[in-house]
Amino acid sequence: MRVMMPIGAWLLLLAVLAGASAAQAGDEAAIAAYRAGDMAAARAEWLAVLEEPDAPRGPERGRILYDLGNVAFREGKTLEAVGWDSAALQYRPRDPDTWANLEEARNRARLEPADRGDLSDTLRRLVRSFTPQESRWLAAGGFALLAAALAFEALRGGRAARWTAIGAGCVALLSCVPCVDASLRAQRDPLLVIEPERASVRSEPREKAAVVAEVPAGDEVERVDELPDWTKVHTQGGVEGWIRTRAVFDLRR
Repeated sequence: MRVMMPIGAWLLLLAVLAGASAAQAGDEAAIAAYRAGDMAAARAEWLAVLEEPDAPRGPERGRILYDLGNVAFREGKTLEAVGWDSAALQYRPRDPDTWANLEEARNRARLEPADRGDLSDTLRRLVRSFTPQESRWLAAGGFALLAAALAFEALRGGRAARWTAIGAGCVALLSCVPCVDASLRAQRDPLLVIEPERASVRSEPREKAAVVAEVPAGDEVERVDELPDWTKVHTQGGVEGWIRTRAVFDLRR
C-alpha cells in the first residue's frame, strides 16, 4: 500500500530546504564579498545568515562568527573582533585559528591575553575545551566507568577492586567539571565592553544620571535588563547600573 506524505509535512520540508538554501547562498555571497574586499557587504550577508530560521549550528556557526571577527578586524574594530572571536569559541573551543585571531585582536586592542599561560588560565582553557554536548558525553562516560568499577568490586571484592572503584569515582568527578562549568555559563548572559578605554555605568538609563562604575574595555558584564539604547548590567565588581547598548557586545550568538 502506498503511503502519502501529508501536505503539511511537504510544506515543512520545503521550508527547511528553502531556509538551508538561503543560508548557503548568503554564506557564499558573504565569502565572495569578503574576498573582493567589500567588508560592509560581507558583514551584512553573514549577519543575515545568522538570522535565518535554519542557520548553521555547532562548528559551522562558529566558523561564521570567526569570519565576522575577521571582517571587524579588517575594518579596524579590534574590540568588536575580540567579541566575535570569543563568541566563536563557544562552538569550536579547540580551533587554533580562532584562538590565534582572538589573541591578535586582544593584542591590537591592548588587552591582556585571553590565555596568559599561567596555571589558572591553563586549567580554565582545559575545562572549556569541550562544547556543551561534548561535556555531557564526557560526564556520561565517567559515570559509566564508575558503574562498571562498582560492579567489578561487587563481584570480585578485594583491595584491587576497591582501589579501582575509588579511582573510577575520581575520574567520574573530574569528568563532570566541564559539564558543570558549561551549565553555569549557560545561565549567564555575558556582554563584552567594546567602548574604547572604558564605559560608564549609570544609576539610571539617561546620559546625565550619576556614574556608579567605570568598566574597562575588554571586561565582561552580565545583562540584567534592556531598554531602547540602554542595557542594565551587573559588573564583575558587583555593581548594577545602566550602560549604553552600543558600548557592549553580546557574546551569546
